[in-house]
Amino acid sequence: MEQLENMEEIEALQTELGQFLVSFIPVPWEKICYYADAAPGTASEWFAFIEKETSVICTQELFWKRYDSYKFEKMDVICKLLNLTESLYNAYAERFGQEKAWKTMYFTLQSDCSIQIDFEYELPPGNLVEQRDVVHRRFFNCDRKKSPKGKYPATE
Repeated sequence: MEQLENMEEIEALQTELGQFLVSFIPVPWEKICYYADAAPGTASEWFAFIEKETSVICTQELFWKRYDSYKFEKMDVICKLLNLTESLYNAYAERFGQEKAWKTMYFTLQSDCSIQIDFEYELPPGNLVEQRDVVHRRFFNCDRKKSPKGKYPATE
């Protein structure tokens, strides 16, 4: 019975993560990608999405400069994402054991509401910048490009 309750907690946290990602993106989107790595007591996160109108891949680094209004403050978003990531990691560790808990999570949400979640047990190679490049290529099958200039929806 406890294992069933734990799986329900995992599913609820995954749903909450998806709903929160959708809630703070201020423009129509085609695909939202969320990457997290976690270990006991720590986590890091990164997100990006494809703007529906422009097809621009808006990374977390560009996000806070590109739009005129936001539903949440930057630190509130980051803290909420980190808390959800840590809770999800802890729920998996409780369910499957610390030694079998994932180290990295790739969470993809499509505009048709389909979700794909992949877990891995190693960090991507390299330093943080190199790791984000690996994650970007995995999600979008392309290298990170120079950020578009200007505010949404301008792409030049």
